[in-house]
Amino acid sequence: MGEFSVFHWLVVLAIILIFFGGRRIPEVMKGLGEGIRSFKDGIAGGTATATAPAPAQPTVLVAPGGVTAKAGHGQVSINWNPSTGASNYNVKRSGTSGGPYALIASTAAVSYSDEGLANGTYYYVVAAVGSYGESAHSIEVSATTA
Repeated sequence: MGEFSVFHWLVVLAIILIFFGGRRIPEVMKGLGEGIRSFKDGIAGGTATATAPAPAQPTVLVAPGGVTAKAGHGQVSINWNPSTGASNYNVKRSGTSGGPYALIASTAAVSYSDEGLANGTYYYVVAAVGSYGESAHSIEVSATTA
């Protein structure tokens, strides 16, 4: 008796009949056919009609552009262009070029005035904040108070 002999398939059919009964065989075959069809669609790159739509990809926030810093007496005024999808902006400051930067303000406006500063040079970056998180930092700008 070989693996694929007629006798082998008759034994398999008898076991299926015992477990499922004669009336359930068409349902089993229908499920098998749908499974094969779904497998072929998956291999071909198609989508099955019963699959859920792919979740929307998160919107990537772009760092604010046009950032400028203007020094005054004990203060620095920072301005920037709005970023699409941003609800707030995090303004960050450092005493050294390249950071590390400390968060000094979170604002919905497109400008901020950093006041009460000692004489020296300050470095600023701005990041957009939206429902998907925070953007990368803007370009660094600096201003020297006198």
